[in-house]
Amino acid sequence: MKVFIMDPVSPKVVEEISKKYEVINYPESRDRNWHEEADALMVRTWGVSAEDIAKARKLRIIAKHGVGVDNINVQAAKAHNILVTNTPGANAVSVAEYVVTLILSLYRSVPIYSYRVRYGEWQALPKAYELSEKTVGLVGLGDIGLRVAKILKPGFGTRVMAYDPYAPEHLFTENNVERVLEVDDLLTNSDVVSLHVPLTPKTRNMISQRELQRMKYDAVLINVSRGGIVNEDDLYDALKNNVIFAAACDVFVEEPLNKDCPLLELDNFVASPHVGGSSNESLIRMGMGAFANIDAVLNDQPPKNLIS
Repeated sequence: MKVFIMDPVSPKVVEEISKKYEVINYPESRDRNWHEEADALMVRTWGVSAEDIAKARKLRIIAKHGVGVDNINVQAAKAHNILVTNTPGANAVSVAEYVVTLILSLYRSVPIYSYRVRYGEWQALPKAYELSEKTVGLVGLGDIGLRVAKILKPGFGTRVMAYDPYAPEHLFTENNVERVLEVDDLLTNSDVVSLHVPLTPKTRNMISQRELQRMKYDAVLINVSRGGIVNEDDLYDALKNNVIFAAACDVFVEEPLNKDCPLLELDNFVASPHVGGSSNESLIRMGMGAFANIDAVLNDQPPKNLIS
């Protein structure tokens, strides 16, 4: 049986899969006719459309190397009896640590200093903030949001509040996270707002002009969840006009991000290429988790992390 790996993954993962199955690895996988050959697909950002699924002759499973499955047409897969799985929690540590990295980088203008020193500038910027004792608002208290709270509250002495209508009450009480019932209350009271929700019709443009206007003038916004949750045009206007202090995005509506994107002109904006979950350790965990789901399905067993 053939496993097609459609994106770069850890060599250790490829080695393990190769012990049991024929592997067609990236980038060769994109040149081969996987629609005719593949028994299983492993994908990170590679898109699997309804048209792709209709062409698939042998495909039994699409295993997401990660959590969000918005790059896979899940309904079409279900209609064709193709299972879709993911790897929840496997990259939580990596993404959470990256969130903290971005917050500190924005508060202390690390990217700007690094750039300016290279060009001979040796001068402090007028504003710098400490994270200690600030209020951090989390939109979403899943695996990643909860991990961020566990790092920030004891490590930096922050006050942590979260909006998540689906999270059970015990998550808040056991981790000393304040529950907020309205997003607006979180926005107006937070020094840092970090987004940890999937992209759905309900969350698309969740943070737009109105929401940005409600934030503190010295607040920072972090988006490591999905492009489209933040309205990028409205974010540009808010940053350019100092409505908020700074923002960092690891995800964008269109990826790769166009180098002419107006956000990239701003000193108070940090961009990265969707790498929050891409530590060496998390890539192995996600890859092995996706492989475990594939292995189960190809051996007629139920996968651990079934989406559909």
